Amino acid sequence: MTHDPTPPRVLHLIASPRRGSSSTAIGQAHLDDLRRQHPGAHIETLDLWSLDLPSIDGDLLDAKYAILARRPHEPAQAQAWARVQALVAQFLSFDHYVFSVPMWNLGIPYRLKHYIDVITQPGLTFSWTPERGYEGLVHGRTAVVVYASAFDYTPGSPLRDWDQQKAFMTTWLRYIGIDAVEAIDAGPTRPSEPGAPAAREAAEARARQLAQGPFGVVDRMR
Repeated sequence: MTHDPTPPRVLHLIASPRRGSSSTAIGQAHLDDLRRQHPGAHIETLDLWSLDLPSIDGDLLDAKYAILARRPHEPAQAQAWARVQALVAQFLSFDHYVFSVPMWNLGIPYRLKHYIDVITQPGLTFSWTPERGYEGLVHGRTAVVVYASAFDYTPGSPLRDWDQQKAFMTTWLRYIGIDAVEAIDAGPTRPSEPGAPAAREAAEARARQLAQGPFGVVDRMR
C-alpha cells in the first residue's frame, strides 16, 4: 500500500458494449489492485457507448480546418469546437489511463475510434510543424491497454500479421505523446480455443502485477 501525497487520477475507458466482456473485467481487475495499492487514487469509468460524442462533420469539421489554416472560428464553429475542447479537457485531467479494448474485425470497435477521432486534434493533443513534423502534446501520462480477442494473435501465432488492434492503439498513444504504455493480452477468449483458460489467468496476473509496480501508476509518473 502506498500513501500518495498527490493521489493519482485514473480513467478507465471501456470500449466493449457487452456485459461480461473479458477486456472490461481484466481492466477492472487492474483497477481493483491499483485501488488497494493507492487507496487515495481517484478512479473514474468512461463507458464510450454511453458517451455523447459529436459527429465529425459540418461546423466541427470546418472548425478543425479553420485551426489548420490559422483562421478565426465563426460563431457556429466555435460552439462546435467547444464540445471537442471539453472532451479533451476531461481526458487530459487524468494521469493514468486503462483502455479495455476488444478486437472487432481485426481492429478496434468503431465507438473507440470515434472517441479517438474527436480528441485527437491539432493544438490540443498533437502539433505539426514543417521543421519537426508531428509531436504529441499529452506528456507525463501512463497507460495500460487490455487487448481481448477470440483467437490468439500473440507473436508466433499464425494469425499475428492480421492483428491491427495493438498496432493502432500503440501508434495512436505514441502519436499524442504517451510513451509509457503497457499491454495486457487477454487472447484467446473463445472458450473452445486451446489455451483460453491459461490466457485468462495470465492476463489477470499481469493486471495485478502492473498495478503493483514497477509500472505502478505513481512510480512511473513521479
